Formats: sequence, structure tokens, C-alpha cells
Amino acid sequence: MFEPNEESLVLEIVRGFFDIPSEEMMKIGDQFKMLLFDPEIGSEQEAVAKLKEAIKEMSKEQVLMAGMFVSGLLRCNLAQQVEQQYLQAKAEGKIEPDCGCD
Repeated sequence: MFEPNEESLVLEIVRGFFDIPSEEMMKIGDQFKMLLFDPEIGSEQEAVAKLKEAIKEMSKEQVLMAGMFVSGLLRCNLAQQVEQQYLQAKAEGKIEPDCGCD
């Protein structure tokens, strides 16, 4: 898996392959972020339906970029969550300080 800075570099390379301007990439990312985290969406199923509808209006290249955006978002968020859980477990003494896990 890519580190967050590597993920950004790969995203820029792929964006360049398809000649998608940075501004358009930002619009794609903002659109997906809004659909994923819109407080008016009542359920996961509704969010998925809205994402599927948005994808129908995009080119294949835009869909690929959106997928990369979501993939990077998930990895970054999961990495932070795992680190927080690790630090909490360490603080609670569930992980020994000299276990070599750092």
C-alpha cells in the first residue's frame, strides 16, 4: 500500500495520464466527499445510490480518479484510526513498551 504522500504522487501521475486539470480533480473529490458525508443522507444505502447516480454522469477517467480519491481517503483515515487505537492500547498497558512494536 502507498503512504499518503505516495498516494498523492500516484494520483497526480494518473491525473496527468488522463489530462484532467487539477481544478476538475478537486471538483470530483469535493463531489464525492459531499455525497459521502452529507448530513441529510439518512442511510448508507442512500449514499451508495447517490454515488452510483453521480458516477453515471462521469467519464470513465473521472470515475477512476474518484475511485483513487476514495481509496486514498479510506487509507488515510484507517491509518489514523489504527494509530489512535495503538496509542490508546499502549497507554492502557495492553501493549508492553519494549515489545518492538513501535
